[in-house]
Amino acid sequence: LQYHIPCIYDVEIRNVAYQDLTYQHCIDLDTIVTMPSRKKAMGKAKKAAKEEAAAATQAKAGTNNDHQSPPRPTLTSRGVDDVLRGIESMKLCTTHGFRLELLPTMRICGVFIDAFTEAYRISLQMESNVITALNAASAVCNKPMFGPVWNDVAKMEYVKAYYVTKGVKYILDEGRDDMAHNFAVFANYFEQTIGVANKTQPEVIPAKLAELLNGDMNTLVKYFRQHIPCNCLDEKYEEVKSITKLGFCCYSECPIPNRTVERKKMLYCTQCRVANYCSRECQVAHWPDHKDGCLKYMEKKANLPKSPVKKSSSPKAQ
Repeated sequence: LQYHIPCIYDVEIRNVAYQDLTYQHCIDLDTIVTMPSRKKAMGKAKKAAKEEAAAATQAKAGTNNDHQSPPRPTLTSRGVDDVLRGIESMKLCTTHGFRLELLPTMRICGVFIDAFTEAYRISLQMESNVITALNAASAVCNKPMFGPVWNDVAKMEYVKAYYVTKGVKYILDEGRDDMAHNFAVFANYFEQTIGVANKTQPEVIPAKLAELLNGDMNTLVKYFRQHIPCNCLDEKYEEVKSITKLGFCCYSECPIPNRTVERKKMLYCTQCRVANYCSRECQVAHWPDHKDGCLKYMEKKANLPKSPVKKSSSPKAQ
């Protein structure tokens, strides 16, 4: 990641998104859905009667009815709903679900995002390991001033939503797939962090982050598409869904270039089920390094509250 990642207060977001939001909120529904006065209604009725009489005269004269102007549609209650849905859809498609109206109450999130992304950028220049860079960025942002962010799931969701929106924009508006991969990593990192806070998963799983960073466009677009309320990525997904999904081998000395292999052919650790490998050889070679982390993961998983909906059965350790 060799570029400064623009924060929530950069010129692009502030000047473009805020303008869009202001325009949308200036739309007065009363100017769109209004009941005409009685005098105007009578005038329109007379005008419509004249048009119908003229049309009947033309029909008798042999004029082709296909060239007649269609009758003016009336805005029924269903039409009002369509207008409201259209405005809501316009807002979502402008920001892909990111709620700009919450910015006044979420300003600390903007400062947090700027600090986190900058710390990640600097750490990644010194350390090629993405997990290490993410942990370093988290450590830098582990300050009392950012406590309201780390301790508030709603604010964490807001941070994740920002990264999702920026990633979608990089794919659609700028064609910067490389930046989109990085923003997918940010979004998933905070998504998993929220899962840890909610005690739905033991810890952040590096394999998921690696797949988003080094994976294929099918995986990338599908991830973003699942996290936005609009259909802006539907067309893009149709283009890339035939691309083979790739997985990332967890063994650092894997002989395969970029350590990527077709995902459905990968093996996984039969205990934790989160460490993936391209072959049995890599799995055996990585076990001495993976063993301690695997056992700790299983201990944390055993202490999670049991889900009342679906009971999970842990595989036997091998």
